Amino acid sequence: MKLIKTDSFEIATIASGDENSSRFALALPGLLDTKDYAHLKSHIDFLASKGFYALSFDPPGTWESPGDISLYTATNYLKAIHELIKYFGNRPTFVMGHSRGATMSIAAGVTSPNVFAFAAVMPSHIRGDYLGLKDEQWHGKGYRQEMRDLPPGNSEQSKEFKLPYSFFEDQIRYNFTVQLSKYTKPKLFIYGKHDEAATPERVHKIFEIASLPKELVGIESDHNYRYHPKLIDQVNDLVGNLLDSIDTVT
Repeated sequence: MKLIKTDSFEIATIASGDENSSRFALALPGLLDTKDYAHLKSHIDFLASKGFYALSFDPPGTWESPGDISLYTATNYLKAIHELIKYFGNRPTFVMGHSRGATMSIAAGVTSPNVFAFAAVMPSHIRGDYLGLKDEQWHGKGYRQEMRDLPPGNSEQSKEFKLPYSFFEDQIRYNFTVQLSKYTKPKLFIYGKHDEAATPERVHKIFEIASLPKELVGIESDHNYRYHPKLIDQVNDLVGNLLDSIDTVT
């Protein structure tokens, strides 16, 4: 683990590959997930094998990244992505992520000129109101309890987060629908055929909004493919096919 100080944050990172590579890649964790989960470690190693300097990180305010949990917002997550891209010299960048990380990969793609393609693995939304109507219990308590298993995953031990209501208030500001419909760089969407969180129907709707070029692939998985090494490898292979097609064209 290495702490990197960007313009706004201290960010806990793990990396793989040649730091002097001409290309940079990010693998983004899902909601309150950590960079140290098995799938993210595998993804950065795979991206390194494709010639990238690849990095994953704990978003501000979570796990090993310093700061209070109140830092954990869509605004700060996206800002951290932009600042890491800048920190490493604004190189041509590929971004991929799972679940909330998939949403942030879409957000990074449509807002950063340095991102030349993205892969969104099981995104559940691109609009801020994805959580539905305001949760009065969450609002009344001021936080929502979330539990995450300790890495590498599938552990009996877990970590508690008290996700503040300010997370919701920040989230509802965002809607990437129009930007995605106009984003003409390569993009890959992956859905789990047995996913009950980011359902196939939700991912299909996001895919339909996206402009060409684009690809949609389903895998035999529930939402947590990170527990299954063969599925992690399958996601890597699909990402590799996308990158190979881009290299062939360019």
